Amino acid sequence: MFSPVVNTSIVKRAQEQDLVRITTVDLRDFAHDAHKTVDDYPYGGGPGMVLKPEPVFEAVDWVRQDLGREPFVVLLTPQGQTLSSGLAKELAQKPDLVLIAGHYEGFDERIRCLAHMELSIGDYVLTGGELAA
Repeated sequence: MFSPVVNTSIVKRAQEQDLVRITTVDLRDFAHDAHKTVDDYPYGGGPGMVLKPEPVFEAVDWVRQDLGREPFVVLLTPQGQTLSSGLAKELAQKPDLVLIAGHYEGFDERIRCLAHMELSIGDYVLTGGELAA
């Protein structure tokens, strides 16, 4: 899903010039059941499916170890701070960004403790946070 977007046009040129490095992390690599399940019913009940916290915690820990430092973690949520050009410039100054994208109903609330901020791209209805990422 991400490859066609990050490997074309301006983003591709930025990577070729070593201005940015984009790495995607498959949460299924951090799932421990036979089916590599990364979603479940919300803890405490509720509609739909949400990202389970365990694979997300392990994936962020893996990124920390890979980088050797603490990345700036952003949750992509509808209720987050709305993205603006000023905020984009501010985020561009961060040495490392981790974008956590929920799907359908979002993510387990326990994941919020990982984030330095929550970000929204605006008042849009999307099937998942991957599109915003």
